[in-house]
Amino acid sequence: EEKTYSDVITEDAISKDGMFKVHMVDDKLFFEIPEDEFGREQLLIQRPVYSTLLNPSGFIRGGPRLIVEWEKHGDKRVVLRQKEYDVVADEDTAIWGQVYGYRKGPILAVFDIEVMSPEGNAVIDVSNLFTSNVPELGPLEGLQRDRSWVEDFWAFDSNVNVEVTQTGQSRPQGGGNNGPPNPFAQQNRGPRTQSARLHFSMLRLPDEPMMPRWHDERVGFNSSRSIDFSRPEQESKELRFIHRFRLEKQNPDAEISDPVEPIIYWIDPATPDWLKPWVEKGVNEWQVAFEEAGFSNAIFGRLAPTPEEDPDFSLYDAGKSVIYWRPSTVPNATGGQVVDPRSGEILKGEVNMYHNIMTLLTNWYYIQASPNDARALDLPFPDSLMGRLVEYVVTHEIGHSIGFPHNMKASSQYPADSLRSEEFLSRMGGHVSTLMDYSRMNYVAQPEDNIPPELLVPKVGPYDIFAVRWGYSPIPGASTPDEERTVLDAWAREQDDFPWLRFTTSDATNDYGTTTEAVGDADAVQSTKYGMMNLERVMGTMLATAEQPRESYDMLEQLYGNAVGQWRRYMGHVVSIVGSAYTQEKYGTGPRYRPMEKERQEEAVEYLLEFAFQRPDLFLDDDILSRIESEGAVARVRGAQMAGLGQLMNQRRLDRLVEAEAFADDSDDVYTLVNFMED
Repeated sequence: EEKTYSDVITEDAISKDGMFKVHMVDDKLFFEIPEDEFGREQLLIQRPVYSTLLNPSGFIRGGPRLIVEWEKHGDKRVVLRQKEYDVVADEDTAIWGQVYGYRKGPILAVFDIEVMSPEGNAVIDVSNLFTSNVPELGPLEGLQRDRSWVEDFWAFDSNVNVEVTQTGQSRPQGGGNNGPPNPFAQQNRGPRTQSARLHFSMLRLPDEPMMPRWHDERVGFNSSRSIDFSRPEQESKELRFIHRFRLEKQNPDAEISDPVEPIIYWIDPATPDWLKPWVEKGVNEWQVAFEEAGFSNAIFGRLAPTPEEDPDFSLYDAGKSVIYWRPSTVPNATGGQVVDPRSGEILKGEVNMYHNIMTLLTNWYYIQASPNDARALDLPFPDSLMGRLVEYVVTHEIGHSIGFPHNMKASSQYPADSLRSEEFLSRMGGHVSTLMDYSRMNYVAQPEDNIPPELLVPKVGPYDIFAVRWGYSPIPGASTPDEERTVLDAWAREQDDFPWLRFTTSDATNDYGTTTEAVGDADAVQSTKYGMMNLERVMGTMLATAEQPRESYDMLEQLYGNAVGQWRRYMGHVVSIVGSAYTQEKYGTGPRYRPMEKERQEEAVEYLLEFAFQRPDLFLDDDILSRIESEGAVARVRGAQMAGLGQLMNQRRLDRLVEAEAFADDSDDVYTLVNFMED
């Protein structure tokens, strides 16, 4: 006997209406899909809410992000298919038929049509989609259907969310990211049962894709790639367009206008209450850059409502940008985005703040800034200092989330001695031109320089403002990406006159200026000398700072290890000069590489011989070593020096010295391999 609608969607059904109707009948979840939703592309993401295994290094990083499409096959079957955007073509070209076939990705699931609704909508049971082993949806390993079920669901105008409990098996990992071991790993060794709550969100893609903006190697943006088979060039052309939010002016004729829709980052209610204002401020710091791009009130951090305040709100919604606060022992933070592959539009920005980031910030600031900020000599730091440091990390990760990769070149664009000038630092936005470099605290500044502490920490700088303007400013009169190129090229050429606007040369493996964790590496030798002067001051205060009644010596051991690590990094910055080059990314306007002068390389090797490969008495302090270890000091120093020597004698570095001599008009003008070996 043929079933009726009321047989399937009974009077006991819990129903919600949105992009399509969703019904819960007993333990079954039904989608009621209208005819006009078939063939419309949607974003489907999975995000973990929590897990019985506290395994933050893997679990909380986020699940899959897919582009999918519902297909109706006759009156018996509905298919959920993944879509691919690796290859593209214009629909009016001859090759489109072939490309369209590749656009059709794998079939993720097939559903029988249970019944047609009175409105003619197909009703399907989707319970197994979220509680079975569909690999593309990132289920738990060895998922057990009899211990997995749908918890809740929501339906909105443009998206549908489903939350489930899954039970399976998992082998937990360690801390990851060079952090401390996972304190839960001991009890969780080996495969064991794991239950997790997972949130699936399905968002309809915009009917009109945002106009893409082409990627440019001279300006750092995350980007999407595809191969276009319908471009006029006589080849298959790789297309890259940048990732950015859709910002449109309320008043297109105004020089500065509020956007139609601002960028909102919702702050996780799990964030410690005392840090919430600092996290919010970390988002809002980007407003100054968007003002230069023509948008006022463009980006905000806002506290997300609690379940009591809004039971339908979810941090894991595919259309909401979020700063998650993670209960993690990993001393790290991450930022990223989920995009529309058709245009590069960021649909969901995401930042993960791991709780133990505060340990990393304590180490950074004490080792690099305590000689210039007495607040850092007392542990734990005052809330106002730690709050400012957390704000800095949030602003950096928001940078990733709004489209920016790292720009390690920035730390080499200011003269080293200028980083000791309060006037210069105030005028240029700090000691580095962008937050997107790994250039932490200003260790070049000396106590006698009297640099205010607020200038020791990076903030939104000239490069950040330039990059936001390049990526987000509307270009009047341009209606296609190609029509924007002339203006974008002119903006990128500003780097010729202002070196602090330059981005890392992507294929330059020997650019001395792209070393990480560096400050003032325009002159790494001079900056390292200043850094070592401060590091000597740090060693002089370390015991008094870390030795506390009724406390173990764990903090002293941690700070000491970080001080030795800082010495290793400083030496690495100097090593990078040998066999290096000056680089600048250019498009058709001249050479991109120029070898480093002989004199600077000689100076670097001379410095290393004196300070890297001699006995470092600075770190052989018996007052400290007798408190943290019974042995190991010699091995630690030897390991650090061997690592530095290995880096210096790297085969590729030696090859570069040979190549520089081979191309030189006069070998006396270059630092040769023979010169290096003699030194």
